[in-house]
Amino acid sequence: MGREPLNHVSTLRLLVGFALAAAVWIGSLAQLSPYSGLALGCLLAVVGARPFARGFMSSLAAGRADADMLVIFGVWAALAQATAAVFFSELLLPGARRPFFEVLGALVVFPALGRWSEARLTERGGEALWTLARRIPRTVRMESAGSEAMVPVVEASVGDRFRVMPGEYFPLDGRVAEGRSRVDESLWTGKASAIEKSSGSRVFGGSLNKSGALLVEVSRTSTQTRLARIVETVRSGLRAKAVVRGVADQIAASYAPGILIVAVIAALAWSWKGPEPRLERALTTLMHVLVAAVPWTLPLAVPAALAAGLRRARRMGLVVRNPAVLQVLATPDIIVVGKTGLLTEGRPEVASVRTFGGRTEAEVLALAYAAGFGAGHPYAEAVVRRAGAGTAASSIETHPGHGILARVGGREVLFGALPWLMENGVAFDGAPEADAAEGPDPRVGLSVDGVLAGVFILRDPVRPTAADDVATFARLGLEVVIVSGDSRASVEAVAAAVGVGRVYAGVLEEGKARVVAELQASGKRVAMLGEGFLDAPALSRADLGIAFEASGAPRRGSSDFDPSGFDLAAESADLVVRRRDLAGLLDAVRLAMRIRGVVRENLSLAFAPQIFILPIAAGVLGPSFGLVYHPSFSAVAAALSAAAITVNSIRRLRL
Repeated sequence: MGREPLNHVSTLRLLVGFALAAAVWIGSLAQLSPYSGLALGCLLAVVGARPFARGFMSSLAAGRADADMLVIFGVWAALAQATAAVFFSELLLPGARRPFFEVLGALVVFPALGRWSEARLTERGGEALWTLARRIPRTVRMESAGSEAMVPVVEASVGDRFRVMPGEYFPLDGRVAEGRSRVDESLWTGKASAIEKSSGSRVFGGSLNKSGALLVEVSRTSTQTRLARIVETVRSGLRAKAVVRGVADQIAASYAPGILIVAVIAALAWSWKGPEPRLERALTTLMHVLVAAVPWTLPLAVPAALAAGLRRARRMGLVVRNPAVLQVLATPDIIVVGKTGLLTEGRPEVASVRTFGGRTEAEVLALAYAAGFGAGHPYAEAVVRRAGAGTAASSIETHPGHGILARVGGREVLFGALPWLMENGVAFDGAPEADAAEGPDPRVGLSVDGVLAGVFILRDPVRPTAADDVATFARLGLEVVIVSGDSRASVEAVAAAVGVGRVYAGVLEEGKARVVAELQASGKRVAMLGEGFLDAPALSRADLGIAFEASGAPRRGSSDFDPSGFDLAAESADLVVRRRDLAGLLDAVRLAMRIRGVVRENLSLAFAPQIFILPIAAGVLGPSFGLVYHPSFSAVAAALSAAAITVNSIRRLRL
């Protein structure tokens, strides 16, 4: 709608508007020259109401009405009344020949204060996303014919070679052609431990080179890197949420045109059938209706509810990252959750180990320890705990969502999901234990030099409270859907135990955004719970994105970028939950629904006074009861409305 972002300019404009309004009010009380008051009033209307004028023009161009239209109608009517009172007082009724400068000031300042307060509360929490994008180097140290030159990253092509020195971030995806170093890939893995990289190892843009210089061959250009695709997907999701119209605008879409029609009809009625002087009465009525129609407390309705909601959220252990979505969110139809750690205990154990190719269990466990140590995935950690100890890998290459490629004692070890091992040409030789679709228990495999060496069958018990929590969601009208990267048999076994009817199995993190989009395309409103870097696109796309709070997240407002503490999932979500269970998720959804309800109640309280004031402003009660509109009526009604909004927000959102 053309609204300005919250920054020092909008804050400065608010302060200037306050100063001009104060000058207008003081001048009115001190009975200074009406020409001076009118000059200040014009300046106030131009400077203070500029954001609303821009929003009004944008909405007009789009062919719709909104809350900005209400403000502009009122400001223009008050300015017209003041101008007529100063230069053409004979065109107004005797009671309206005093310029309503104080009304003009209120019509500019109160909406501006409300808009500023709402912007402060609903400002997106995605600054770290933009910080992340800025931290990706814009130039690359390209090597060609034995010489180096710094060139823009966008000029790099697949097959080119660039050098990354210790302490520098990788600008592009590629494979190490020369050198050895330890690389911090915590942006992708969530673990702060650095990973050994050597010739042939894959590296991702956004990772941090820690120790030695590396010569890297480009495998993806700047716009095709994994990080660039994820950042752009998250940005698209945030932009889509940013343009959602607020509840106040939705109500004003019908209210504003209706008020304009009422004002014109009232003026025409008085000019046709009213007593003399008809013209003066018609003009006065037109301006009174437009001024009285503006709900002064409308800009306070949403900030009051959000402020109370944010206070309650903090006490409940929730962090609201995007309060703006709470005022427009309808009750979700579906909530998308993962399996491990939410419906299950989240600490799987190795139930059994199957070995192949003549290898012993101890040997397979030692290789798995070397590959999986520090990986961070619950399944890898379970195998590492079972192994207890093992040899160190000379290099480790993490494939997020799939598995790990490590070099241990000169051998190439793949440790991860069985389908991923198949994709990399591992020979299974018909081993039934390697069938990912067989049995309800999750399985991970390990291969050595392209030959299957072992399969680990894990057990992760279902949470005792999971079935009751799923039933509670169902009573609220929310369908729980499981999206997991595990096999269908494993996911369906958990779903049957907790009472979930719909599952998406074998879906990696990148595919979750596609699942969310499919559900939305079917007309469903989707809430999603996620965590980790690769869940960020799906969280930003969901109607309500909910993330678990990551330990070690960077302090808010810190200018230093720390990839080990960066949590893009939390940055992309609307709510962040500290309790890692369905009960915490249930609290988050209930709070979101409660805040939305209070917003709507507050909007009703903001519009309620107009039911009583508009008939007076239109002159309907004048002939019978002698009631003639005066700005003090709107002021009293606004004070009562503001008190009601404040009390309602505190009462409905208290603990």
